[in-house]
Amino acid sequence: MLRNISKFAGQTVCRGKIAALAIATLSLLATALPATAQLAFSPDCRNHQPIAVAPPQDAILFTKQPAPHPNGTASVFAINNLDTYVIPAGSNSCVVAAPHANDDYCFIARNDNTIDGVGFAAIRNPGGLTACQ
Repeated sequence: MLRNISKFAGQTVCRGKIAALAIATLSLLATALPATAQLAFSPDCRNHQPIAVAPPQDAILFTKQPAPHPNGTASVFAINNLDTYVIPAGSNSCVVAAPHANDDYCFIARNDNTIDGVGFAAIRNPGGLTACQ
């Protein structure tokens, strides 16, 4: 059972509704990232960009572009940490929790040629978002 935590404009608000609102807000952010916050397709990693993750941000949100784009997978490579993150099929975006604070990333693979790029944003992870594989 959800526990009531506050009243807003005469209505009782529950924790579950607040969490759902936070997730919905981040989902909207995932579909509205500016073009300058995008990794272009670069299978050899010649085209890469730094993503700084500094408090209060503690995660990176990656989004297949153009959004929404639930089809196919897209892989992003962290150059310094040597990690690969995959935005799974069926999801527009995914989150990397606790990434390296300052790393360079490149969009190295896709299995759907209609994925033009991968948008990114350093965020505060609210939990409940799809994790990158």
